[in-house]
This record gives sequence, C-alpha cells and structure tokens, in this order.
Amino acid sequence: MFRKKNILIIILTAILVLVTCISVYSQDRPKIAVVAITSIASNCSWQSDSSLSIATTDLMVNALVNSNRFRLFERAKLDAICKEHGFQNFSGLVDQSTAVQLGKMIGVRAIVTGTITNVNFSADSVFQIGPLKVRKSSVEVGMAIRFIDVTTGEILYSTYEESKTSASVVSANLPDLIPGGFGISMKSAASLLKVVEEICVCVVTAFVQKMDEKIARTEAALLEGYVVQVNATSSGNLVQVYINLGKNSTIKKEDKICIYQEGEVIQDSKTNEVLDRELILVAIGTVRIVKDKSSEALITEKFTSREIREKDIVQVM
Repeated sequence: MFRKKNILIIILTAILVLVTCISVYSQDRPKIAVVAITSIASNCSWQSDSSLSIATTDLMVNALVNSNRFRLFERAKLDAICKEHGFQNFSGLVDQSTAVQLGKMIGVRAIVTGTITNVNFSADSVFQIGPLKVRKSSVEVGMAIRFIDVTTGEILYSTYEESKTSASVVSANLPDLIPGGFGISMKSAASLLKVVEEICVCVVTAFVQKMDEKIARTEAALLEGYVVQVNATSSGNLVQVYINLGKNSTIKKEDKICIYQEGEVIQDSKTNEVLDRELILVAIGTVRIVKDKSSEALITEKFTSREIREKDIVQVM
C-alpha cells in the first residue's frame, strides 16, 4: 500500500512539473494576431469577410503556430472585437497606427497583416480524351506581408514574396465558382491556396531567423548602463543601487552586475582623441527587481574603499 502511494505521488509530481514547464514556456512566447488577409489583384480580389480571406488567413496562422515560436490570438475572437469596435474592414491594407490601436486593445505584442497584390492564372495546355478534359495549369501569386510591433509601431519585418505552382487537372464538368472571389473556380482556388501556404511558411521561417539573429546580436553585445541612485544603511554594510536598465533592455532578475569608476584616460597627444579608459572595479551586485525603466540591485561584494556614486558605470555580466 505504501509503495503504491509513493508511485502515485511521483506520477502526480511529474505531471505537475510538466504542466508548469509547458505553462512557463507558453508565456515566454510572444502573443500575436493575424488580421484578415485580402486581395487587391485585378483578376482575383476578395474582401475580409470572404471564404478566401478566411482560408488564406488560416494558412498564415498555421505557419506561425507550426513554428512553435508564437502564441496566436484566436481569429474568431479577433473578428468579434473588430466588429464591436468598428474595425469591420480591418485587413492587410490597414495603416500602422490602426494596427497598433487594435493590438493594444487585444493585448498582443505584434500584428501580422497580409495583402495579395497579384494573381496570375495560366492554362499551359489543354487536351481531351473522350469525355475527359485534361488541363495543365499554373498560378502565380504575389503577396505583401508585414509584422508590426504594437508597443512602438515599428515594422519588425516587411516583405513581398512571389511563388508559383502548376498542376494537371482531369475533369468532365465545368468547375463551380466559389463565393467571395472574383470568378475563381474551386480548382483554381485550391491551387492559389497552395501557393499562399508556401509563401506563408517561407515568410514565417525568414522572420523567425531574423528574430534569432537579433537575439544573438543583443546577447553578444555588452549591456551597459549607469547608477542613478545609491541607498545605504547607516553602517554601510547593506548597499542597494538603482540603475537605468529596465524591461526595455535585456536585463533580468538575478543577473550579476559589475560597477566601475573611470580611472586614467588614455588620450592621443596629437589629436586629443580618447583611445581608451581605465575602468576600476568597485563592486559586484545582484539584480533583485526589474521595473519598466530601471532596476534595483543589491551589492554583494566590494573591491575597493571607494564609495559607489551616481553615474558610475554598470555592466551586466
């Protein structure tokens, strides 16, 4: 009985740890929303409420989800909010300020917009075998996609991609036209969606790569700031410093910081250009609290008798 109870406890603990890890990992991924993808192609246009808009938007959502790097805002919920707040025609043609307005309203980090600007259907060859008609056709699609940062309004990534696919179709009847498109048959729509899917996967892959490169550059760069305030006990044993690095930087809780003061400056005697500067290590501390624009750190070790001062240089280890 005791052994079974222990096994049950181990299993429940493992499940709890797994659920916690999944939850933490999910929260680390940025939440984004994809607005309705529309088409302004002269021979194949559609609005945000059409079946083709829903299908193409879902393809972009799928590409983002499958990258395993983002959390997606539910499309049905987004549509409801757009209607409620007068964003019925919200689509890939929207301006940045409106995208930022909506993004802040729904609490996402970025808005993804997409517009199809060119669709070219071509029938390469047609021949008939008895009652069957064999048609080899192709479709080329041009699509503009933007990722907009909701916090800053900055365009994180903007690209125009073109792709083409071809297929052979055997049919005995004329294809039915689908609603929401401009004279698009079911078979043509299937080919078009296949091309759009390829473009979406390609764009998401490129965007993720750009994100990774930016993260690598940020991590490689030395994060530097300065002391803005020093608080010490009367005995001087406990020193707390405030620095000008906050959530708008890459500083994190429990990061180690080094505090330096400038020593001798090495200067070119002819041009007076500063070639280097001596940095004197004064203390090491640990970040305890990270706020929006500042952080609090506790000094854990001092190396000189010098007092920590405002404007002392801070480097994150």
